[in-house]
Amino acid sequence: MSTSPDSRVVLDQLLATNGLTSETRLYREALFSALHPTETPGLFRLAANASPAESVIDVYGAGHLVQAESTGAGLAFAESARPNWQETMELRTLRLDTSHGALPDPHVEVEVQLGDLLAQGALVYPVESVTVEKAWYCTMPAGDVLVRLVGS
Repeated sequence: MSTSPDSRVVLDQLLATNGLTSETRLYREALFSALHPTETPGLFRLAANASPAESVIDVYGAGHLVQAESTGAGLAFAESARPNWQETMELRTLRLDTSHGALPDPHVEVEVQLGDLLAQGALVYPVESVTVEKAWYCTMPAGDVLVRLVGS
């Protein structure tokens, strides 16, 4: 999937207006089990979500609020490594299930370089459904992206 010339103009404008470059690091939480090791120590692959729950502004269309799912598989990332930005504590409590006696699958903070997403033809959308942090939904045409654990 490649971006159209019009989409590229909008993307470039969005990046410039928000001070985002290919060197920008973005962050998110992920379950440790969702990280797939690569041959490079400390570098993992993280798959796109085909059914994301975020609401995003369709800056490439009419500017309406849409479900991220309609823009393509991808993931939301924040501009800082602030923990717990992706969900409220109420949601986290509802999802906590310790009844099975299994070891918990820890949440880890990962970072991605925006350039790795842009190189695969990603489009970037402002996330409207997250209010505690500036977040961006990035489509992932390749289906996954390289990430590092924060602090490694």
